[in-house]
Amino acid sequence: MLGTSKARAAALAALAAIVGVGTIVAACQSTPTPSELQDPREILAAAVTTTATAKTVRVDATADGSVALDLLGIGTASTVELNGTTASADLDLARGNARTTFSAPGLLGLTGELIALDGTSYFKSTLTGTLYQVQPMGAAGPIPSGEASATILKGLTDILANPTLRPIKKDDEPCGSATCYRVDITITPADLAALGAGDLQAPAGLPVPIQLPDLTAATVDLRVLVAKDTTHLASLRAAVDLGAAGSPVLELTFSKWDDPVSISAPPADQLAPSN
Repeated sequence: MLGTSKARAAALAALAAIVGVGTIVAACQSTPTPSELQDPREILAAAVTTTATAKTVRVDATADGSVALDLLGIGTASTVELNGTTASADLDLARGNARTTFSAPGLLGLTGELIALDGTSYFKSTLTGTLYQVQPMGAAGPIPSGEASATILKGLTDILANPTLRPIKKDDEPCGSATCYRVDITITPADLAALGAGDLQAPAGLPVPIQLPDLTAATVDLRVLVAKDTTHLASLRAAVDLGAAGSPVLELTFSKWDDPVSISAPPADQLAPSN
């Protein structure tokens, strides 16, 4: 009888184990996975939709190549080497706040930091000194929620809204620990004109009066990587052909979607006196 009881207990334990494993397997199989996307416009649209609901993101940027810029605003452009130019930004998309650091060895060795917080900017660089310059960002009070998210999406949404562009889906690529869709787009001078990018101006308030190059005759080869498992934007690479004005290459890498971000104002003893 004792042997029978032990055998019966062992059989029940084995059965329980089998049932448990079956339950786990069934649960895993019931977890929905994103549908495989084939249409490049659907891939870009999915990235836009996912990014529109994001609260935070980190963006790391690099620039290479060279470009002719009129640094002194005197009507004469000189070649600026962009190799080694980097920037990193933590963005609070929900509140419109940001913290950015940058380094441009070819641009007079410029390095610095910009903090945008609740409608106020705090800026310092190797050209302005060790203290932060404090300025309002043009509107009283915080930036409206979602405005930063709309800004970061503007390039993609403009591309999607332009029916003359022809995005092409390439083979999938590894991107970090994930696999990404790859979409390539060639943007012609006519496309840039339709997107309103032919007369871009540098943001006001920069420590160096930079006149951006004329983009009316530029061609841009754009590569977009979108994570297959989340449809989050993973990276954007833009190779710009400016003819005699240079061929700069800009790459943006997106990470830490919806991770906590803490952005605070510098201490009072690090602020330059107001004029």
